[in-house]
Amino acid sequence: MMKWQRHSIWRITLTAGLWTVLLWLAANAQAAPALPASNSPEWRGLVESRPAGIAGEWVIGGRTFLATNSTQIEQEQGVLQVGVCAEVKYRIEGSGNRALKIESAENDECGPDGGSDGGQSRKRYGLVESMPPSDDLIGAWRIGGEEYVTSANTYFEQEHGGYGIGACVEVYAGVGTPAPISKLSTEKSYKCRRSDGGGTIPPTVPYGELYGLVNEFPPSLIGNWVVGGVSFVADSSTRFEQKRGSFAVNTLVEVKFYVDANGLNRATKIESKYRSDSGGDGNGTHEGNEGHAYAAVEAMPANGLIGDWTLGGLLYKSDSRTRFKQEHGSFAVGGMVKVRYYLDAAQNRVARKIETTSKNGGVEVPGNFKLYGFVQSMPSTGFNGTWVINGAQFIADPNSLFDETQGLLAVGAYVEVEYTQEGADARIYKLETHVPPGAGAANLYGALSNVSGSVRSGAGTYNETWTIGGQAVTVTDATLLSDLGGEMEIGTWVLVNLADTAGVATQIETVPNTLYLPLTHR
Repeated sequence: MMKWQRHSIWRITLTAGLWTVLLWLAANAQAAPALPASNSPEWRGLVESRPAGIAGEWVIGGRTFLATNSTQIEQEQGVLQVGVCAEVKYRIEGSGNRALKIESAENDECGPDGGSDGGQSRKRYGLVESMPPSDDLIGAWRIGGEEYVTSANTYFEQEHGGYGIGACVEVYAGVGTPAPISKLSTEKSYKCRRSDGGGTIPPTVPYGELYGLVNEFPPSLIGNWVVGGVSFVADSSTRFEQKRGSFAVNTLVEVKFYVDANGLNRATKIESKYRSDSGGDGNGTHEGNEGHAYAAVEAMPANGLIGDWTLGGLLYKSDSRTRFKQEHGSFAVGGMVKVRYYLDAAQNRVARKIETTSKNGGVEVPGNFKLYGFVQSMPSTGFNGTWVINGAQFIADPNSLFDETQGLLAVGAYVEVEYTQEGADARIYKLETHVPPGAGAANLYGALSNVSGSVRSGAGTYNETWTIGGQAVTVTDATLLSDLGGEMEIGTWVLVNLADTAGVATQIETVPNTLYLPLTHR
């Protein structure tokens, strides 16, 4: 009994001693810095200098902070290198500032234009003019007329396609020549366009245009519009033109717009072009549902030419109305053909004409195929993901290239897609917008009197100059050629739709050169 009591007294004494020691240590030890409290002062700015490790002096936005090995470092928004926007939580100790936490931040948090509190502009948009030849993207860049350099610490983001000459990019960069890039992102092309203040668009703001299908619009026309999945605001200064039909859901329209200080897309002009017609309206056209393609024959009907064709990995159907032409050899598996088609109500690509050809549509990469058609659906955010173009699925990834020179990518846009077939997948190499067939600014009617040879106008693109009605017309691979009214040859009368005053044809249709007027009776 006494033995048990002595043991109990010893355990209690030991426990009390331990508590005494712990309390003494807590009172006399130097407390490690806790996580920054909500009332700790904060500072944002560009990193101007920093130690090799964590501990030492950091100069951020013109202010000096002392960091220790206990300072919390977070780099989710990019590596904390010179030129990067950083946020510091700190404590004032004597005449100095002790950093409790340093974390990287989006550059636009360091000032109105992504610069430091000193007003340096560090967030910019520009077109890529030159870039490193290496696959790792590390090295010298020229963007929007300025020199930059990327390193292993640069954060690359390609939600709007891969990097390439002419691509629009958003640049977060530090100071210096060349300026070190902390983050480089591909962007939609209109962000790289700045107005000169001419017309109704304010100066120096981003602006653009698109051709897309009307999703919704206000009855009075003033208010919020959704076109091709993109929202716009129309007001009393917006110009409305309905010469080619009244506004309605599923009508193809052209929208010109600019981006205001609040980030809203403000429409300066909305013009109707035509109503999307999948079933055909009896005039031989399927507006918004036509296209053509250059591809190799992978499979064809076993008996005759009527039936299913697999061209460039995609299925086309031919019927008794399909025209066949074999001027450049006979149809055979592996041979190149050009197919002009329309999309019927069941989403089948029905061939109007299949012809052998020596051309490949001007692909940039040998072995690729090319299709022209209208965007039916696209990824909801960014450009990477699945696109549906005239009933065919295409997949875009960070290596895919995009060109919005002739309008933004939106539902209803007319596009040229160069793709490669990988197993069951059609993968996008490059996707480029064009003015839709028949949606150009002017028409021309006359006889075809001359066709010049092909002239290379860019990577993979060949243009021809046709003389029609005495006027020079540029015909590109994107021009939709419709010869339902007869063969397109010298002396044939044609109706041409011109995209612009430069004379680029969106569509050429053969028409009878004799017009018959209806007979009237009194």
